[in-house]
Amino acid sequence: MKKKILITYGSYGSGHKTIANYIKSYIEEHYDYEIKVLDFTEHSNFFGKIGVKLFDFNIKYRTRFLFDLSYELMDHKITTLRFKKFTKKSFDNNYNRKFITDFNPDITISTHFFGNNLVSFYNDLNLTHSKILTIITDYKSHQWWIANHKNENGFIVANEIVKNELVNIGVSPNKIFPYGLPVNPNIDSALKDKDAILKEYNLSGQRPILLFFGGGSVGSMAYFDYFKIVAKQNYNFDLIFICGKNEKLKAKCDKFIKSKNIKNVKVLGFTTDVFNLMKISDAVISKAGGATVTECLEMNVPMIIIPGYGGQEKYNERFMLKKHFAFRVKTYFGLKRIVKKVSKSPILLKRIKLRMIKNDKNNSVIKICKLVDKMLKKWLNSHFFNLHNF
Repeated sequence: MKKKILITYGSYGSGHKTIANYIKSYIEEHYDYEIKVLDFTEHSNFFGKIGVKLFDFNIKYRTRFLFDLSYELMDHKITTLRFKKFTKKSFDNNYNRKFITDFNPDITISTHFFGNNLVSFYNDLNLTHSKILTIITDYKSHQWWIANHKNENGFIVANEIVKNELVNIGVSPNKIFPYGLPVNPNIDSALKDKDAILKEYNLSGQRPILLFFGGGSVGSMAYFDYFKIVAKQNYNFDLIFICGKNEKLKAKCDKFIKSKNIKNVKVLGFTTDVFNLMKISDAVISKAGGATVTECLEMNVPMIIIPGYGGQEKYNERFMLKKHFAFRVKTYFGLKRIVKKVSKSPILLKRIKLRMIKNDKNNSVIKICKLVDKMLKKWLNSHFFNLHNF
């Protein structure tokens, strides 16, 4: 009988789902395991639905102060004492319980902290007997990720810095693997020749290309004012603005550039060509989401970081600034100044890119899948193992 792998994620932004799908695809391509993916928020209880609504509200209306405050208040042991009970009230229901217990996974890979805690709760009830591997999807840990660390079997973290943070707050170092955050392991094979990409998008490549992630979530309308302040500047650059699935935002942007007769701006909707666009870009304009930061690191593309929704993103931002891989702006006019600066002096972005090239390449998905394979084989033959030997 095939060993079973469950991957769980939550729809709090798109990064958790993206990482889950990268791992699923690689396992299906290279290993012979039965695998399922679960978005536990899709069938959440009242408290779970409220949590998703509050998350979306914060993105839409940029209640950064409140999000920061709640994030920091919850990052303490005393505020996580009832975290497992909160997880149960939010996501333990007939659908999620039946899905997980009927599948009865041998190992659960969780890309969001509610997933690992939900499976741990079912383990406690002897409904499942799953090992748990958690992927911390930002450049700083938080108590909610590790509230149940004694009952989990491994943590994938971004780097040694995050590993040391976890060790200092009591997580066994043998459980922590600083593999980096997962990115698409097939990036290189999917990339086209740079000249071909430039031709496809009708770009000369003779001046800086800025790639702006406007997002496709409910919050992406918040970036329209940032888009306008950049698009209407007559600087020496080309701008590609990605709206994702937000058709309302795309229509608004298209109308704006048409009314202003702007020629150096391209507005795209949903695209699967992001990595090719990153390959030809000199900088990415975006908030500091964990997945976006990791993709920029992998593609060696400097960031111009604009305000996001706070919380963990400010720590992702600090990481990039500390490494000198990014510029940070706090206002529309701050973005205008930085764009003017780099369009007049492209050497600034080239220097950052050279620093980023020295950074280690990310093979996180491959490392994670090899670890899962070894874990399953070890557990098949023995009740006791030492993860540190992997």
